[in-house]
Amino acid sequence: MPAGTGILSGMQAETRNVWMRSANRGNGNNVANVNSTGNCNNNNAVNGYRVAPDRASDERKGWHAVQRTRNIGTRSLHPAGATREQGGGDGIVPRDGMPTSAPGYSPCVESVIGYDALWDSMMKCRCGVMWKGSAASFVLNGAESVSKLCDELHDGTYRPRPVSHFTVTSPKRREIVGISFRDRVYQRSLNDNAVYPVMSRSWIYDNYACQTGKGTDFARARLKCFYERFYREHGSDGWVLSADVKGYYPNMRHAAAEEMFERALPQWAFGMVFGVLRSQYPGDVGYNPGSQIVQIAGVSMLSGVDHHCKERLGCRHYGRYMDDFRVVHHDRAFLEDVRDELAVEVGKLGYELHPTKTRISRLSDRNRFLGFDFRLARSGKVVMTLAPESVKRMRRRTSGLWKLESMGARPPGTCDIAYESWRAHASKGDSRLLLERCDGWFADMKEETR
Repeated sequence: MPAGTGILSGMQAETRNVWMRSANRGNGNNVANVNSTGNCNNNNAVNGYRVAPDRASDERKGWHAVQRTRNIGTRSLHPAGATREQGGGDGIVPRDGMPTSAPGYSPCVESVIGYDALWDSMMKCRCGVMWKGSAASFVLNGAESVSKLCDELHDGTYRPRPVSHFTVTSPKRREIVGISFRDRVYQRSLNDNAVYPVMSRSWIYDNYACQTGKGTDFARARLKCFYERFYREHGSDGWVLSADVKGYYPNMRHAAAEEMFERALPQWAFGMVFGVLRSQYPGDVGYNPGSQIVQIAGVSMLSGVDHHCKERLGCRHYGRYMDDFRVVHHDRAFLEDVRDELAVEVGKLGYELHPTKTRISRLSDRNRFLGFDFRLARSGKVVMTLAPESVKRMRRRTSGLWKLESMGARPPGTCDIAYESWRAHASKGDSRLLLERCDGWFADMKEETR
């Protein structure tokens, strides 16, 4: 390529690694980066007739011109700037031949459907599912598969494949939607690079589900923290409001979810989200779990209720995991008012509170949250014990696996892995005696059936 021409011409940022490659004289099977000074980098690449992986600052991957190099001093791993949603602008180079003047095109689109973004999404989606034939086939031919998906998304010929439906029965019966690995790669890129960074800006700290650095362990730790704070301020005599939305996903209105996304996202990102939702979920009411976009919708739908309780009602010890609320307070009458306000707020979204799961109980009574029972002792200790139903399910499942393993229908060690997985979960609570009894039962079960 002649000097001063091509995609590198006119660049203002310092170019550390360009797309050209050169052989390393020390090893013919390796390659080295050619720096802007013309010197070869002596660091060896991966052996085995492979090439060094392109980094986020590379200009090309295959035939796809994706991103310019990072501006020096941004302190960001993203090549375009400090954050993905702010770094679209001039930091993204359109793919060769892309109609950048076409209506609705935004350079930020490349952060979702560019080759680099789809490749990173594929590497995330492959974790834990390489035993599936569809995932293994896609990853095995990763360069070709991602390039084809990238071309379809740019050319407008991408069409989602039919979804599959199945039912899970534990811990309770749910209808799940399964999507192909190819579509999951695209939706993961859309979620991670466009939807989640924008939608999560307005979420409160005590909104726990489906977020980086949070989850069930974080939610249980926060509820335990609420109990401990309350004891230091008011003692052990207090109340906790438990509230749950009846039929959260099955009763979610499509118009409300689409309006929520349209209000928060830029137009190009909303168009992608709208296409995903409409292609997977026909009708006007009801979503099935199984898609990251739907999970973000579930986390965001009640965000207005969170702000109402925290800021207007003054609920200091308030937290929510998806549609499961917890509020700790010393005044029962105050919690009754909060319960009525919750009913009004969720009613505006087309929901109602679950009549049996919504209740006010003392902190000294057992209160179940995410598989564990919480109670506040008079000494101030927060006791968190595993729900008894979890032990029953474990014994039933482990016994069945051991029978299959004994007959040779399961690989050796399958039962042990399943039990150790459950045991690791149960050990998060105050369940030392329970674990000792379960260990004895597990050893006796294996000994009796040998």
